[in-house]
Amino acid sequence: PVAHVALIGTYPDNGSMTKSNFAIRAFRAEDYPQIQDIYEQGLVTGNASYEHRPLTLEEFIDGKNMDTVFVAVELHDESKVIGWVSGAPISQRPVLAGVLEDSIYVDPEAHGRRIASGLLDKFIEVCQELGMWAIHSWIFPENEGSVKLHVSRGFEEVGTYKHLAKMTYGPRAGEWRDTVVYQKLLPKPEKVTAEEEFETTASERIKAQRPLQS
Repeated sequence: PVAHVALIGTYPDNGSMTKSNFAIRAFRAEDYPQIQDIYEQGLVTGNASYEHRPLTLEEFIDGKNMDTVFVAVELHDESKVIGWVSGAPISQRPVLAGVLEDSIYVDPEAHGRRIASGLLDKFIEVCQELGMWAIHSWIFPENEGSVKLHVSRGFEEVGTYKHLAKMTYGPRAGEWRDTVVYQKLLPKPEKVTAEEEFETTASERIKAQRPLQS
């Protein structure tokens, strides 16, 4: 059933007469084998990630902000995953809690249906609702499709990490590769987690310093 679907997207395919119907819904644990499969197919290209294997479900849940994990599914079969998006904190430091790094992967058989566009739009929307203030995307410069997609959504190139890591597999195995960082700034929240923690701890310190009343 499609009653649980959070968003339905209908997109033209590169200006042609074909239409691409799919739905986007929240992640479910039973989706993970399909997510792993799509990720592994992305790794085959050699331009998706430095990683050489997919995470286990436990590693995935531990490393992601699960409120930002969504899957694209066939419109009339919401069990069939054809793409996914997720956000991961760029740091464990509370002061940087509002900055996430995105990951978007699409089943190669579903390319050309603007699924990545729909997933990124959903991700940006949810990040704003969650009070995030920036999204980062770390992209191999050779991944021109990902660069074009992010720029079309207002991401700006902010710098390049030279020889960030060494590829251990694929056609570029043994090569030290550059990674370009793109950033999209979101509306700033009125208050961030670090401020709330400071106010709480400051209040506690003040109470502790007050002399006991006789």
